[in-house]
Amino acid sequence: MDDPNALIPTSQLRARYGGVSHMWVERRLKDDPDFPRPLYIAKRRFWRLGELAAWERDVAARRQPVAA
Repeated sequence: MDDPNALIPTSQLRARYGGVSHMWVERRLKDDPDFPRPLYIAKRRFWRLGELAAWERDVAARRQPVAA
């Protein structure tokens, strides 16, 4: 498994979620209080892989089961 403390830039975050737009990221930050917050290094945003993985697990856990 990847190092949970590893940092990825916003471009890799966008690629992780299927090439989402810059606006998708901004909306998550504005509208989703559970979405991980970035770290700022030299005015660039970086994201911890462990926090993203935890958010993904939480989103998956909240999904409603599909009726057969």
